Amino acid sequence: MNNLLKTLAILTVAILISCKRQYTIEGNKVYYEYWNEGSGNNKWHLDSADAKTFTPLKFNCDCDFMFAKDKRHLFIDGVPIKNIDPNSFTFVGNYIFKDKDSAYFLGFYNNINNCVISGVNPNKIKLIRYPWARADNILIHGNDTIMLDDINSFVPIDEDWGKTKSKILNKNQILYGADLETFKIINSYSGKDKNYTYEFGKIKN
Repeated sequence: MNNLLKTLAILTVAILISCKRQYTIEGNKVYYEYWNEGSGNNKWHLDSADAKTFTPLKFNCDCDFMFAKDKRHLFIDGVPIKNIDPNSFTFVGNYIFKDKDSAYFLGFYNNINNCVISGVNPNKIKLIRYPWARADNILIHGNDTIMLDDINSFVPIDEDWGKTKSKILNKNQILYGADLETFKIINSYSGKDKNYTYEFGKIKN
């Protein structure tokens, strides 16, 4: 039994080592090393990285990204991120980050180079509950936004739905005409009240 336990421990350590992701510097070149089930161990040369100023970054967040920076770029999992100031980049909370100019949501996305939260002052962001936040009268869902005149009454229902004293919202879309008293959520993109069924923020035909 002891030998079996030792073997399992060795295998566990080997798996953990093989799955490790890291940045390495060799001479004047920077590499991102990672593992995946399909291709095994990989080593990716970051040709835009400056080895002399390259340094890994750590943030007190529950995200699983590998951050780093050099004098010109921010890197996330080896990808150079466009139009972000690496020297002022910091963590806000709930997968929201900011630099001196903009805010960014990294909780879900189609393109990691397209995560900016447009039109908000990054220093005015107040967290509500993942993935909801606000900046003044702008409600934020992920990196989508909508202006609300009654934002102070906003309450999140779940990750996709929220409401104010006069509105039902699906992500960043107002369900115009929805009856607050009778509205029921069906799933992440649809709901119904006593009059209509709604899908993706609109009355279903």
